[in-house]
Amino acid sequence: MGDNHTATLKYHDQQWQVHSGMTIRHAIEKVGLDPQSVLAIREKKLVNHQTTIEAEDEILLVNVVSGG
Repeated sequence: MGDNHTATLKYHDQQWQVHSGMTIRHAIEKVGLDPQSVLAIREKKLVNHQTTIEAEDEILLVNVVSGG
């Protein structure tokens, strides 16, 4: 039985447990990533970095790719 006050951030082959209630941006910074370099996806939908993390969320972080 898991802790229902945490969510999971996944980035490539890494994952972190973060507390629910903080913004996605705060969680990205907390794990040491640059919020401007990643996009957040929850339930196959792109979500804003100001979105509050809910308990048991699974947030996938993907690199922002810029073309030239």
